Amino acid sequence: MSGKIKKTVTLACLLFALLFPYSGAFAYTNYMTLPNEFANDGIGDPFVLKYNGTFYLYSSTGQGDTGFKCWSSTDAVNWTYAGLCSTEAITNDGYAPEVVYWNGTFYMYTSPRGQGHYVLTSSSPTGPFTVVTGNLGHSIDGHVFIDDNGSWTFYSAGGDGIHAAPMSSPTSIGTDAVLGGTQMGGQWTEGATVIKRNGTYHLTATGNHVLSPGYRVNAFSNTTGPRQSFTPSNNNPILLNSEGSNVGLGHNSIFIGPDLDTYYAVYHNLTSVSPGGLPIRKLNLDAIGWNGDKMAMYGPTNWSMPNPSLPNFEDRFQRTTVGSGYSNLNGGTWGIANNFMYQSAKGSTAFYINYENTFTTASDYTAEYNLKEVSKGTIEPKIGVVYGYVDASNYGVAILNGNANRLETTLLVNGSWDTQVNTPLPAGFDITKLHTIRIEKSGTTYKYFVDKMLLETKISNRLGAGKVGYLTCDAEGNFGYIAVSNKVNGSGIFDLYKPIPGTIQAVHYNSGGEGVGYHDISGGNAGGKYIRNDNVDIRDNPEGGHNVGWNSTGEWYKYNVSVKANGTYDLGLRYATTYTGTQVRVWIDSTDITGVVTLPNTGGWDNWRTHTIKGLNLPSGNHTLKVETVTGEYDFYTLQFNAADNSSFSKTDNFATAFSGDWNWSGGNWAIESGEASINNIGKRTFGSTGWSDYTVETDIKGIDALNSGIMVRVQNPAQGGAGNDPGLGTDFYQGYFAGISPTQVTLGKQNYGWTTLATAPGTFNLNAWYHMKVVVSGNNIKVYVGDMTNPKIDYTDNGNPFITGKVGIRSHYAHTHFDNFSVTH
Repeated sequence: MSGKIKKTVTLACLLFALLFPYSGAFAYTNYMTLPNEFANDGIGDPFVLKYNGTFYLYSSTGQGDTGFKCWSSTDAVNWTYAGLCSTEAITNDGYAPEVVYWNGTFYMYTSPRGQGHYVLTSSSPTGPFTVVTGNLGHSIDGHVFIDDNGSWTFYSAGGDGIHAAPMSSPTSIGTDAVLGGTQMGGQWTEGATVIKRNGTYHLTATGNHVLSPGYRVNAFSNTTGPRQSFTPSNNNPILLNSEGSNVGLGHNSIFIGPDLDTYYAVYHNLTSVSPGGLPIRKLNLDAIGWNGDKMAMYGPTNWSMPNPSLPNFEDRFQRTTVGSGYSNLNGGTWGIANNFMYQSAKGSTAFYINYENTFTTASDYTAEYNLKEVSKGTIEPKIGVVYGYVDASNYGVAILNGNANRLETTLLVNGSWDTQVNTPLPAGFDITKLHTIRIEKSGTTYKYFVDKMLLETKISNRLGAGKVGYLTCDAEGNFGYIAVSNKVNGSGIFDLYKPIPGTIQAVHYNSGGEGVGYHDISGGNAGGKYIRNDNVDIRDNPEGGHNVGWNSTGEWYKYNVSVKANGTYDLGLRYATTYTGTQVRVWIDSTDITGVVTLPNTGGWDNWRTHTIKGLNLPSGNHTLKVETVTGEYDFYTLQFNAADNSSFSKTDNFATAFSGDWNWSGGNWAIESGEASINNIGKRTFGSTGWSDYTVETDIKGIDALNSGIMVRVQNPAQGGAGNDPGLGTDFYQGYFAGISPTQVTLGKQNYGWTTLATAPGTFNLNAWYHMKVVVSGNNIKVYVGDMTNPKIDYTDNGNPFITGKVGIRSHYAHTHFDNFSVTH
């Protein structure tokens, strides 16, 4: 079963759709295997297009294959093979096809074997697509973004970052230029996707080699324009996993899910490499949440997750009569043919309206409509949509006026029309082709989109909840998929089951209001941010987005969570307080899993710290988490859950004849020489469990021809920068801390697929001499000792989003180094 709720004309089915729009019984698991994938390649570089309420998925061809495949879905999880959508010669080894619908034509952009770009067109999302241009050049992974003003931008990959070029038409690409800020760690950067939300441009891109398990996705944003410099997100990478069964995550695209509100990323993972050295990839899907303008990826997941929510109401007109589920106002000739509702009467200036009469929206909602003009009269032809319909004297309209080439919006309240607002449509807009109107109502704010372009925003408190429908005026129209979701502006993420392991934004507490999703003892929102029509106090956070604030004794917040497996987890609570003795407690369902925990004073309301609460025993599956303020006051920002291993032990390796079995990842040319571990040039190795948190690690270090070597701690996601185990791009691909010695200093740095120096201390260290190093990690504090095991050379506390768990390891960066007498006590 797909879990899709089909609109019918029977009251029973309509009530079922209203009362049960989503069932948690339906679940999916990454990665997914689709019917008729390329046998030797799977699905790589996935792209999703939504058209008339149906999602269409495209992927790169198999290596050496010709023809792009296409799949369709109504729920973004259960995909039906739609066949080859193009068999043109240029699809042989076709890279990353992306499809844009514009004014009745589907435009496909692809780069065969990475040799420039071609544009193909079709009148159907399933093809056949035929070539309509010569080679337009530009690097691989072409992506097209259409701004609210109708301007087009083409993006492509580059060694210096993502490139962007203006487009004068869907088949013409101008000169590109690199987008500042988008290069990922000095690497080749590819797979760009751009969306615009609430005035902010968001770009995601992928770095590392496609054959690297450390292939990853970063996010960037700006408010200045699609071809201006971007700023990297401070929570990058947003998708990464380099060890285990789901690695090599990247080349995503972003779309709004079936509930009309929640954003999702589709991306591929690397399942294996063919004997010929080619990637074999699979499809993955995870939700994106928004904390203000901060993108929060709820993934990667590779365990059972509830399917994306469906809209509260939808109609695909898969029947032969309109049925009693619709009511008519002012007449007209209404019917259904070929999965479209139509109205065929012309010659009157009356609004012929057909509205769905069994479903009423909430006061806040998102509505989607699909419509086109079939023919027009000679008086004042228009087609449009109805929202907030209460009765014949109270409703809103959004109208496409083809003669004037504009969007017209107004409200009828108590029989009187508001002043009509007219917004120009792009030049050449063809009202006889299918277009999408999207209306978002949040509080008193209405936003009107046409074909994803935000054309108008208005403020009005004159209409609230109501019904939806279609209208014509002196025109014959066809009306396609219509849907409503009682979610808007990202509220769909609130009740999503957030993955554990993973990071949860504090502001994404459950819906339901006071006593259900939260308990707040004060009235109103003291911070005035992130309006959710409730009394939770929310303010801007200096690290981006917003945080929950003014938490007082007895208050609590609930979060739906999906726990990967039964086990022990550590929780990193990011918070700020000026109080001494503030206490919190965390529950899973009705079980206290932490006891009362005291949070240290951080010294200021914008002095943010992460406090790790260890040893939480969580059951697998879907549950409700509750964060309770026992006493005091604090603000909190995120909840970071990591799988934990808090066992006690002491392990050693003297490298007598081989590396011990506790070494579990290796990059570089390592060897055992005379009972010592040896690395020539660049390399790193990791030891132990990613669930380790606090420990002491020691080793002896000797530089042979150069010295830039030391100990890694709290290591997650190690990888090489190139294909497979190719070390040619350096040793900087992991997350964790590095304490190293060079000829003149001791250095402590933070590596997050990009280096940040945290602290240094002077010293003199010679080649061909042994130095004993010890690193002690406790909470957010790291002490580094060299030679003197009593007085640390560096004593540093990381309060900037610290890594809370991870393995240990050794690393050498462009130096022939020997290590000996390695030990870790946990």
